[in-house]
Amino acid sequence: MNKKCFLVLAMWATTTLSAFSQNDFEAFKNLGIGLKLSPLFGYGVEAATGINNHLILRLGLTTTYGIGVGQYNVDLGFDEDYIDEIFGYSPEYRAKPALKFMHGNLLLDYHPGGIFHITAGAFVGATKFGVDGYLVDSRNNKATLLPGQDWPSIDIGDQTIGMPNGRATVDFRLGNIIKPYFGLGVGRAVAKNKKVAFKFELGAMYQGNSYVLKQNGKVLDLAHSTQEDLRDIHNKITDEYAKLIRFWPHLNFQLSYRIF
Repeated sequence: MNKKCFLVLAMWATTTLSAFSQNDFEAFKNLGIGLKLSPLFGYGVEAATGINNHLILRLGLTTTYGIGVGQYNVDLGFDEDYIDEIFGYSPEYRAKPALKFMHGNLLLDYHPGGIFHITAGAFVGATKFGVDGYLVDSRNNKATLLPGQDWPSIDIGDQTIGMPNGRATVDFRLGNIIKPYFGLGVGRAVAKNKKVAFKFELGAMYQGNSYVLKQNGKVLDLAHSTQEDLRDIHNKITDEYAKLIRFWPHLNFQLSYRIF
């Protein structure tokens, strides 16, 4: 390393340490409130406080409530003769998929110097995917029964999926409730020399590969089904699909305001 490079690094280090020593944090005597947005996690709010010049404690809530992904028509493959007796035509299932994420977080940022930080902690909550829908006719109007008929049901092996009033919901919860987290980022959750701060963070939380599948609020136990095809579905979920997102990525943009 030549003298010029050494001089530049020395000046940068001196400037960084000098700035970092200004407005020193006293434990729990400052508070920042932030709004955060995560393309893979939703949106939320967070409160943060500096413990000292290197550690910031963060407590927040993130959700996907109100984020829609559209509606889609699905052919459920009813027997044509059977379904024609009930409706007089072949209805489709008008499905509305939804992300149902709701997580609280307790995180600790470690700033070795400057704005770079390492984050560790945990998220607590549910990573859920849901589908809510109802039977419709060719014009997407809710299906109506012919006189004296009952709503159909779908049999999958030894599991019966009922459709009371032509509606059916399916919820899929992936992973554990408590999820350890590790991330890296730049920026601060509590502004140090100004009122406003911005931070960017990239990390991942460990969810595990457990799951819960519910239909109309009833748990479907595929693992202990008497039908081999349903047990195969369970094995595919735990051995293949769940492993792909066992470590759920977390990309976070946050704008914070220091109250005091």
